[in-house]
Amino acid sequence: MSVVTENGLSTIEGYDLAAEKERYRFPDIAYFGKTLNRGTARVEIEGEMDPPEHEATREEHHRYIYTTTHDKGAPVLELGYATAGSYVACRAGVYLDVMLGCAQKILDEHHPRFLDVFDSLAQYGLLFRREINTDDYLLVPEGVRGVRTPQECARLYAEAAARAFPSAGPYRAFFSNSGAEAMEAAFKLAYQVKYKKFVARYGFAMLEKLLSHLGIPRDTALDGRTTEADPLYAEYPFALFGTVGAFHGRTLGALSLTKSKKAHRYGYPLSRWARHVAYNGDPKELENLIDPRPILEILAAEGGVARVFAQGRVPAELAAGFVAEPMQGEGGYVCGNPAWFQAVERICRRFDMMLIADEVQAFGRTGKVFCTEHLGVTPDVVGVAKSAVIGITLARAEYEKHLHRGWHSNTWGGGKLLDTNLSHATLDVLLHHEDPVFAGRGYLENSEIKGRYLRHLLGRLSEKHPDVLVGFGGFGLMNGITVRRRDDLVALGWKRGLKLLGCGAQCGETASIRLLFLADALAKEIEDFALTLDGLIQELKTSRT
Repeated sequence: MSVVTENGLSTIEGYDLAAEKERYRFPDIAYFGKTLNRGTARVEIEGEMDPPEHEATREEHHRYIYTTTHDKGAPVLELGYATAGSYVACRAGVYLDVMLGCAQKILDEHHPRFLDVFDSLAQYGLLFRREINTDDYLLVPEGVRGVRTPQECARLYAEAAARAFPSAGPYRAFFSNSGAEAMEAAFKLAYQVKYKKFVARYGFAMLEKLLSHLGIPRDTALDGRTTEADPLYAEYPFALFGTVGAFHGRTLGALSLTKSKKAHRYGYPLSRWARHVAYNGDPKELENLIDPRPILEILAAEGGVARVFAQGRVPAELAAGFVAEPMQGEGGYVCGNPAWFQAVERICRRFDMMLIADEVQAFGRTGKVFCTEHLGVTPDVVGVAKSAVIGITLARAEYEKHLHRGWHSNTWGGGKLLDTNLSHATLDVLLHHEDPVFAGRGYLENSEIKGRYLRHLLGRLSEKHPDVLVGFGGFGLMNGITVRRRDDLVALGWKRGLKLLGCGAQCGETASIRLLFLADALAKEIEDFALTLDGLIQELKTSRT
């Protein structure tokens, strides 16, 4: 239980927030003439956060780098100053970063385990070693200490998934470099397994008949060039279902399921088989998009399979999977509804569709290893990245029997030893490190405790400023707030020492801002954030009067 005193929250589930501060023993971090200590740092801006000379940096950037997603006047970050937890020093003072590189960071950059990784790899000349782990196998000889192989990293993640979702059986991993790549691998896996099951049940003659009904021709350009005997076609009509508001990446395969901004999709040829339903909506919307009839019955009916697709529906035997974020990120930091997810899972099981969880942003930061654990469902496939350092696709090991050599591969999948070892260290620390600052508690439990504390303080701020802060919510230390005048608040925040990032569409007068804290967040960091946000909102209100 939580205990509230006259001055605010005192304990959460028996954890004494005030006593934590007495245990702060952090080293000074000094670079470029400025010193930070995490235990004493405060948001403190004494100069101009965007001096005129910063415009030259923006101009140089745009002179040589293509347009991406920068807003006009986006912050210029001065590299080389000290960081400590979520605090960052700069020429103008000290600011608090609560966007964390859009969920890239999850632990203090100076965590001793990260430093150990650098030291171990440097000791053996492996700091910049890159190999192609999809062509070669990597072995660490006996006597080489502190260096992890890709398969050790895969085992750690796969076993964590198996513990989180025991009914799924064992998992296996596929390594890549980013969230989009992790999701691309998940989608390819879903398509491939559905294709192999279809061929195993009906044979190639039926596949050819199906594709002929859809006007899809053979692709004979590679006939005779490989040892693969299967006939190749120009396209395959296997479908994935996603949600409105979703973001799964900007590569073309992932973009077919992404549906959060028009700018992502203008002008790109996307999969015509993809379908979308409302996030947290009526499960019947998904069910109604699936034609349950056997494919033979559909082919024999008037209009055949082409008619089913023309109606916006998908034959069940061509429905490969359903993908959703357990907490929508780009869509507005919207928490998944457990009842809706559980209903969707039942539909997936009924029609032999994979349930795919996109945890690229949420992994490790919601009080559990996987955010999907909060929803009471068992995903068949999970994609993680960002805080995991690399892209990782985790899927039920049973799918291996459906895969042929070359179904998917890449150059740097696990072969960049620095990234793979940092990824291993990150999850190992999240799972096993017991921090004396938190009275021996681990970082997952700390995320749960500090998340409750954050939401308590947000509740008080919403009572104080109901005209600006109109809503909030989240899991652990991944939270969103709904505010009026979002863009003004984000811009003012940077001037006053809060690094914020919006998310989701403007809905009338309101829009959302993402709030991200490290898994090892301190009580004082949560309090400093709330105090600074309070001042921001008050200043914003005053500026309008």
